[in-house]
Amino acid sequence: MKLKYLTLISLIFIQMIGCKGLPEYLFLPQSFKLDLTPFLFRVYSPAELATLSNTDFNLNDSGLITSTKFSRFLSNWSNNRPAGVSGNLVIFQVQTSGSSGRYVFFDGKQTFSYPIANLPEVLADTRDDGVLAVDGIVPKGKKITDLLTNYGIDPAIDYVVFAQDTSSLANLSSATFAYYTLLYWGYPKERLAVLNGSIADLTASNAIFTTPSYTYTNSNRGSGTKTLYRDHTVLQLTIGDLIHSIKNGNTNFEEVDPVPFEGFYIIDGRPNAAYTGTVNSTASGSKYTNCTTKTNSTFASNTCLVTFEGRIKSASNLVPTDLYDGTTFQFKSFSQLQTYLNNTGYQSGKQIYVYGEDATKGSLVWFILHQVLGKPTRLYEGGWKQYGALGLRTPSSGSSPSAISQPASYWRTDIATLSESNNINADANVPNYQLDVSRQFIKSANKIRSEDKAFLRGSSSGAAASGGGGAPTGGGGNACGG
Repeated sequence: MKLKYLTLISLIFIQMIGCKGLPEYLFLPQSFKLDLTPFLFRVYSPAELATLSNTDFNLNDSGLITSTKFSRFLSNWSNNRPAGVSGNLVIFQVQTSGSSGRYVFFDGKQTFSYPIANLPEVLADTRDDGVLAVDGIVPKGKKITDLLTNYGIDPAIDYVVFAQDTSSLANLSSATFAYYTLLYWGYPKERLAVLNGSIADLTASNAIFTTPSYTYTNSNRGSGTKTLYRDHTVLQLTIGDLIHSIKNGNTNFEEVDPVPFEGFYIIDGRPNAAYTGTVNSTASGSKYTNCTTKTNSTFASNTCLVTFEGRIKSASNLVPTDLYDGTTFQFKSFSQLQTYLNNTGYQSGKQIYVYGEDATKGSLVWFILHQVLGKPTRLYEGGWKQYGALGLRTPSSGSSPSAISQPASYWRTDIATLSESNNINADANVPNYQLDVSRQFIKSANKIRSEDKAFLRGSSSGAAASGGGGAPTGGGGNACGG
C-alpha cells in the first residue's frame, strides 16, 4: 500500500512539472486523468455498520421506525427529516401478492412512494460463489444502479423506507432483505429504514394518511452507489469464511476473512423443526428442481429438497416467529428482542454469524441483531439451502446424486466437525445435480464479493461481471489534455 501511495505522489510531482498553466482549483488527479476510485474507498466493519436502536422505537430516525416517526416525516418532510438528510423521502410499499389498495400520500416534489410487487426479483439474483450457485441472494451492482436510477433515488442524499403493504411474513422478510441489499451496496445506514407495521394496518388504525389512488412520479435524478466510495461487502459471510472460522483458521482456503479476534457466535434463524434436523424441512431452491419425484410434506410442499437436514456446528437457535407479532407482523419490543438474544447464550462483543433457510428469511433475524440490537452481524446468504446441499450421497441406480461425490471434498458439510443433528432426505426428493470435481476442491468461495468489490471500484473485471461501471476515460493519452 505504501508503494502505491509513493507512486501516486511521484506521478503528481511529474504532472506538476510537465503541465503549464493549470488553474489552481483544478483537481490534480483529474488533470492527468488518473482514476483514483480504488484509493478513495473506505472498507467498513460489521460493527461500524450496526445500529443500536432506542429502547423506544418511536425515537428512531433510521433502522426500525414506527408510524409515529413515519407520519411525522410525511406531514412535513422539509422540517421533520432527520439531521444530516438533505434529499428526498422515498418509500417502497412491498407487496409480494395482492394489494391493500391504499397508497402512501406523497407530494411528488420531496416525497415519493412506489408500490412494488416484484421486489424479491428486483433485489435478488441467482449467483455463483465459485462452489455452488444459490438463488435469491444479493444482486449484482447493475441491478442496484438500475433500481436507483429507475426510481430517481440519489444515494448521496435521499432517505429510503421499506414498508409492508399488507401484513405478512413474506412482505416483512422482503423489506428486511431490501434493507440489507442497499446497505450491502454502500447505502448509508443513517438514511435507510424499515417501517414497523404495514401500510394497510396503520391506515386502518388512523396512524398514517393514505389514498386509494396512485399516480407514478419520479424525481429523475437517480444514480448508483459507486460515488459514495463505501465498501460494505463484509456484511456477506461466505461459506468459505464460515467453514474457516469453524475450523479455527485451519484450512487451505484462499480469499477468506480471518477468524474474528473477538470470537464469533453462530445463530440459526430458522424454525425449531429445521434447527433440529427434521426431514423435508428445506426446499432446495428454484434452480435445482429436477427431482425424480417430489415430496408433499408439511414443511416443503411439492418441491425438491436439500441433501440433508441439520444445523451448522455449534449454532444456537433464535426462532424468527418469536421476534414479531404473528398477526400485525410488527417487531416486538426492544427488551423482548434483547431477552430472546440473551436466551441463546450470546456473549456480548462476539461477532455474530447468522443464517436462515435462505438469504431473504435470514435477513429478518439479521435485521434484528444488526440494526435493532446493534450487534456486529454478518449474514450467510447461502443459508441452509446451500449448506444442506453440500452433503455426500452415493445413490442407488436411477436415484438423484447429491452435489458432493468426493468424500474428501473441501466443501462437504455433512461431517461432525461442520454440522450436527443431521438427517438425510430421500434420494428421490434431492435434485439430480452434481458438482464438477474441480469445484469440489476449489479453494475459494469468494467470487461474489470479488465481483462486487470490482464493480464498486469501476474496474474492467467488475464492469464485465456486472454490466457496466468501467473507469472514466477521455482526453486522449496526453496527461495534460489534448
